[in-house]
Amino acid sequence: MHYSLAKAEVSSMLNREDLEDLSLRLGFMSALPEHAKVIAGEMYSQDGLTEDGSLEVVVSESCMVNQNLLIGEELKFNALKDAEGNPIRMKIVGVFTKAQKDDFYWQIEPEELDGVLLMEGNLFRSMFTGENAAKYTITCSYFPLFNYEDLTNDNVSQIISGTDYLTEESAYKSTMSRPEYRTILDGYEKKRDRIEATLFILQVPVLILLCAFLFMISGQMYDMERNEISVIKSRGSSGGQIFRLYLYQSLFLTALGVLFGIPLGVGFCKILGSAESFLEFNLNGELKITFTAEAALYVLIAVVASVMIMTVPAIKHSRVSIVKLKQQKALKKRSWWEKCFLDVICLGIALYGYYSYASNKELLVRNVLMGEALDPLLYLSSSLLIVGAGLLFLRIQPLLIMVVFKCGQRFWRPASYASFLENLKNGRKQQFIMLFMILTISLGMFHATVARTILQNAQDNVAYLDGPDVTIKEIWGDNSAFAANDPSLEIQYYEPDFGKYSTLDCAQSYTKVLYDTEAYISGTGNSRLNMTLMGIHTKQFGENTQMDDSILEKPYYEYLNELAVTDKGILVSRNFETLLGYKVGDSITYYDKHKNQASGKIVAFFDYWPGYEPTKTTLSPDGGVVTADNYLMVTHLSLLQNNWGVMPYEVWITLKEGTDTSEVTSWIAEKELRVAKYVNKQEDLRKTIEEPLLQGTNGVLTMGFMVTILLCAVGYLIYWIMSIRSREMMFGVLRAFGMHKGELFHMLMNEQMFSGVLSIFAGIIIGKISSSMFVPMLQTAYAAANQVLPMRLITDNSDMARLYGVIAVVMAGCLGILIALVFKLNVAKALKLGEE
Repeated sequence: MHYSLAKAEVSSMLNREDLEDLSLRLGFMSALPEHAKVIAGEMYSQDGLTEDGSLEVVVSESCMVNQNLLIGEELKFNALKDAEGNPIRMKIVGVFTKAQKDDFYWQIEPEELDGVLLMEGNLFRSMFTGENAAKYTITCSYFPLFNYEDLTNDNVSQIISGTDYLTEESAYKSTMSRPEYRTILDGYEKKRDRIEATLFILQVPVLILLCAFLFMISGQMYDMERNEISVIKSRGSSGGQIFRLYLYQSLFLTALGVLFGIPLGVGFCKILGSAESFLEFNLNGELKITFTAEAALYVLIAVVASVMIMTVPAIKHSRVSIVKLKQQKALKKRSWWEKCFLDVICLGIALYGYYSYASNKELLVRNVLMGEALDPLLYLSSSLLIVGAGLLFLRIQPLLIMVVFKCGQRFWRPASYASFLENLKNGRKQQFIMLFMILTISLGMFHATVARTILQNAQDNVAYLDGPDVTIKEIWGDNSAFAANDPSLEIQYYEPDFGKYSTLDCAQSYTKVLYDTEAYISGTGNSRLNMTLMGIHTKQFGENTQMDDSILEKPYYEYLNELAVTDKGILVSRNFETLLGYKVGDSITYYDKHKNQASGKIVAFFDYWPGYEPTKTTLSPDGGVVTADNYLMVTHLSLLQNNWGVMPYEVWITLKEGTDTSEVTSWIAEKELRVAKYVNKQEDLRKTIEEPLLQGTNGVLTMGFMVTILLCAVGYLIYWIMSIRSREMMFGVLRAFGMHKGELFHMLMNEQMFSGVLSIFAGIIIGKISSSMFVPMLQTAYAAANQVLPMRLITDNSDMARLYGVIAVVMAGCLGILIALVFKLNVAKALKLGEE
């Protein structure tokens, strides 16, 4: 807070002639003593008055020098009076400057306080505000500052609304300017909305799977207890009594779920916030987790949904008597999704989403530039494709079993024959768990590909734009101040000592690179075509940069070799050929920003070059997408220096392997370099990994896969344990007919082959198809505005190895449990029970 009176004429009590016509302001800055350092004299006292009643004031160093003031000097305003009508007298007691260079308190720099005398704040208020305010003209400046470490998402909307009221609606709006933090908070809100929408949509498939899992378990539970329910119904129990029985049971199970689910959710959140890629974690960071009212609402929704899924089927089953149950068991019905052709519907919507994406790429780019989330349909299309393809496989799978069975019907052994009959007769009971397995594998592959593609493309793009490991451009001195008064003088630069870079021990190599973004060539008429000019030493430049040859017309180093053997050779970007009509061998005359002229012969065109953006995509004022071409010319640094003299250049540095870039910053501080540009590739790559949208996406995808594989394992075990238990008598009969345990295992493994293994292969195929179709679409949502390199679909072998490893471990564990269960079966006892 800064208050000041209007500027008024002052005179020195020392009658100094050199202070004639001196005008100063009297004011105060809140909390000045805590943020200022007194470099001469002392700070004003707590009451702000000297013994004779003069005001104690302090001045900035620039005010002391520019206004020719002295410490201890007494001043008085010639026309400005206090409330009693006496001239205001002041005594300069000290000179101050900043206590800390990076203190945000100094929104008005001490150098800007030239001509201001600062006094104690409470004394200023008592003398010039309140009842006395009408006698003075007071200028008030307020600078609201926030401790960003204490700023939370809940505060943002309140701060924005309060700021907008003050600057746009309040009585003081004409005196207020839009604060800088308002722009920052606008960007934060856009990013927050985009992240929230994106992460929520990515969670939808997992939430649907959770509901489907509960529905499946609930259905199997009712299937097991259908006989008991029908018996209870036939003996006189009402439907309401049966419903309440299952309601109490579901409430108890849901309460246990809430009790254990909340701590488990906290653990998941910590893991989610530490994800660096799919199934990759960095647990060094600490994510602050709080339980909010919104989280409580989600818990309540989950409780209600779970209770409904577990209890609503009881209404239907409570109406079935023993007679109706026998009649239902005698009927074979197709699944409801087969009757509704849900697989065709899902595939149709998914293909429409893909078509919409392919036809509206420009709209997607505009949405990304504006910070908006993509159309939810485009996100969900991949999940719908997986679900639709999975259901289509379930429709075809019985036909595949029938074909295999018919082909070898004359050759199957009894165990194989019995397993085929079981699959054909009761295979529909496996459909739910098979769909779960397909979704688990497909979504896992899709999520792994999405995470790796997004992260790797973002990192590759950052590495490409940064160029070397470290870029340093120092501030050069020049004679521009003299040249401004004498047009005949040429601009001359004073080159810093380049030899000092040999003392940078962590540098493996380094080179000079002239990078002039204000160069140009002559266009039609008197027009100028702006371009970027790069001057390099070909050998050293090749040692400090690298490029992926797959995106170039020919190997990267061939370009450098062609430039090296041509004295006045130039390499130019592809748009020189496609837009300007140049060809190899043409000569071009070009100019730097000081209109110095040079010429060269084109030796090759390139599509990509380290640090070069062929186009720049921005939004026009009317909301359209504007793409502007950037032109780049590369030539010999020695040629430019010989023709134009030494000009400011950058130093591109390659660091030794394993180097921490903090060594570079320490070296810069040690050498006291004045740096105009500093680019650190290692730091930029780290920021890319920690970008909230990428990190949140990796966490959600990883947690989604872990939850899905857990559900799949539990559902798989529940189904097969119940299946084996329900067929215990049949196993006893088969054993009585002479089938040994090995054949029983063969029978079960054959069933697993046509359910579990076949589902895994189907999941892999569907996952690959969905990845190739929809990963580029999702990549668009995460691409930066300066995305240069072409998008690549990246499937990392290590990601797939982790994915298949987790699935293999889960499946092996499930099969181990099932085998142990078969060993423990007492089939003789089951057979005896059947006889009784």
